Amino acid sequence: MHTEYDPSILPELHVVNFDELRQATEEDPFVREGFELLKQASMLLIAVAGIRAEGQTGGLLRDHAIIVGHYARMAKLTTCLIRQIADGHGGDQQIAVSREFMDSVSTVTYLLADPGDGSRYTSYVMDSLIAEREFLKDVREQVTQRGSVMLPIEERINRSIAETLAAAGVREEDIPSRRNNGWPNAQVRLETLGPTAYAAYRTGSGAVHGTFADIYKNHLDEVAGGFEIEMRPQRFRPQPLLSMALLSLITLGDYSRVFLGAPLAEGFDERGRALVALLRDVDDEHER
Repeated sequence: MHTEYDPSILPELHVVNFDELRQATEEDPFVREGFELLKQASMLLIAVAGIRAEGQTGGLLRDHAIIVGHYARMAKLTTCLIRQIADGHGGDQQIAVSREFMDSVSTVTYLLADPGDGSRYTSYVMDSLIAEREFLKDVREQVTQRGSVMLPIEERINRSIAETLAAAGVREEDIPSRRNNGWPNAQVRLETLGPTAYAAYRTGSGAVHGTFADIYKNHLDEVAGGFEIEMRPQRFRPQPLLSMALLSLITLGDYSRVFLGAPLAEGFDERGRALVALLRDVDDEHER
């Protein structure tokens, strides 16, 4: 059962101007609709993340908190794009941000399919802590080479990692090697989102790492005899907005079932279904 909630905290469902979309000869109307639908999907995501099971007291346990933390991350990433559109700063970060978003959604989807023994959550935590352990090793080597003199920044690093281990409920000596951890790579996790998800993710990787394809398409201008620097911002495209909005909604039912012990509350479920239908219709119009 859920604690008391009030679906009226959600704004009125956005009304899409499909007449304008059908007559559109450019993408700006689709970007505007994607902007509005992404805002509403993000608000629904955070509203659901704020529901607590009936009788729950105190903070969330670790595994539950991991999912809610990813929901917070997803909402912050959508806010990043929403601000960029509202401020007119261009869409230079839209592909990179959508890649980060897909990382969180695929992780949540994979975790929510845990067989019930918590093994996937344990693998997730351990995989996250392997890098922290390696960082500690590097710090200790530097301290040893310095004759056991620890710099203030190294003391802060030690404290920070110790706090992270304590929050995870893990001892440093229990962290396995990456090979033996059992956490799947991005391609395996992204398969949970559909057959084309990994290709979209790889496109985002190009934007993050600055591959030649990204540099050539977005940061250079081809001129006679070679190239010149391109400083004009990229235009926003509707696809990242629409896909992030849709992906915001796909795990909510499973989340409610697993951690709230009941189907998603009716008002929130109806809103989610309505948004999914609008998002698919807008996408269909765009692809015609």
